[in-house]
Amino acid sequence: MAVVVDSNLIVVLVNADPRRDRVLRQVQNWRSQGIEIHAPVLAYYEIANSLTRLIAAGIFSQERLLEAWNYINKLSITYHLFSEGTRVVEIALSLGRRSAYDAAYLALAETLNAELWTLERSPLS
Repeated sequence: MAVVVDSNLIVVLVNADPRRDRVLRQVQNWRSQGIEIHAPVLAYYEIANSLTRLIAAGIFSQERLLEAWNYINKLSITYHLFSEGTRVVEIALSLGRRSAYDAAYLALAETLNAELWTLERSPLS
């Protein structure tokens, strides 16, 4: 079995977000059950964007940035290159979206026959 995780779950793990403990327990649960964790390479850019916003807002210390990236890079997540462009656009349009970012996660989950976990629509939110 496998899961695809949205970048927001990863950001929560390195931030003082109140949902951090619940997300960490879920990640540990997946690991203990041998469930593989996946994300599109896009997640790296979305994580960088989120951390930039948190630092600019004074919520996250820039001095902790290297530590955060080291932690993120040690997570057992398999990152996938973009390969389903047509399907990503189809999903985005079917959802009435004007961008395809979220659809990239959905397309990967579909390809891997995996559940998609995000803070926007999951038990962790």
